[in-house]
Amino acid sequence: MNYKERRERLLEESEAEAVLLVNIEGSSKPSIIYYTGFSGTFAALLLTKDEEIFITDPRYTEQAKKQTGMKVLEFRGNKFFHEFLADIINDKRLKKIAIEKERISVDFFEKLSEKLGNVEFGKVDGIIKKHRMVKDETEVKKLKKAIQIAEKAFLDMLDFIKEGKTEKEIAAYLEYRMKVYGAERAGFETILASGPRSALPHGIASDKVIEDGDIIVVDFGCVYEGYHSDLTRMVAIGEPGHEVRKVHDIVFNAQIKAIKEAKPGMTGKEIDAIARTYIESKGYKKEFGHGLGHGVGLEIHESPRISPMGKEEIVKGVVFTIEPGIYLEGQFGIRIEDDVIMRKDGVEVLSTLDRKIYMV
Repeated sequence: MNYKERRERLLEESEAEAVLLVNIEGSSKPSIIYYTGFSGTFAALLLTKDEEIFITDPRYTEQAKKQTGMKVLEFRGNKFFHEFLADIINDKRLKKIAIEKERISVDFFEKLSEKLGNVEFGKVDGIIKKHRMVKDETEVKKLKKAIQIAEKAFLDMLDFIKEGKTEKEIAAYLEYRMKVYGAERAGFETILASGPRSALPHGIASDKVIEDGDIIVVDFGCVYEGYHSDLTRMVAIGEPGHEVRKVHDIVFNAQIKAIKEAKPGMTGKEIDAIARTYIESKGYKKEFGHGLGHGVGLEIHESPRISPMGKEEIVKGVVFTIEPGIYLEGQFGIRIEDDVIMRKDGVEVLSTLDRKIYMV
């Protein structure tokens, strides 16, 4: 499905006269990318049955023309942006507009509403989430490339890890290598936590020095043409102890069980329960405190939830993570994470790195 078809589908399913998406300093950047291809931080898209209006400012005019192929209306700031939009909407006498409510600030919405008078606002947030949740093969190719870049950088990083280096140094090197291989940027702030800090599920890299015997959790990913990868692997400085290996085996088996048993039509809650029940059976119920996974695409965390709260049905084409973990406070933590896609017969794993403990 091309961008034009996506926009037509959005307007049709909105059941409104018009759809308005507003992206101010990246507030709705993922949705603007999805429906137009534009990757800048400032834009608005107004869709009606008669025309499509794409707006940006002079910083992005040429970029917008090239990326969207649409006629671009330039906003030059001789009035406030909400006034600029209101003039366009009033001129077209639109009375029912669907907006992405989660992506627009209360302040901007109130100011725009005041200028529009008797306009009825609906919302398209649920429609957009549903559209973006199912990836086409063009999107899958970009996701695979983001994964490949991250994996190559991770393997390079293994040669860089040494006792005496800090977590921050190693994380910076990993992010640097991802850029060398073609990433736009890291997909998120790299989680790299060693020793007892590995028991922090979101242990952002710190000044802690790597020591002999440390177990290190590395949660990393990058962005390629707007699409994110998200992986987690374990690294050991020296031979990992018996308890570390035991917990790693449990997490590994929980992940494999979820990968093998997840089927299209299951909810995120049902898939989460596969791994969660297994981990609980091994005595680590309290030590697995987060969801099994999440959707990944134009955002690092997007629909659906793969957790006890996951109500969405996981259909063919949905890309998500499977990332069970066990965290022993004050000792160590283990997490293994892969990006997967639901196919017609079950899950296909998109990432290729060995799930072993990497010893350096």
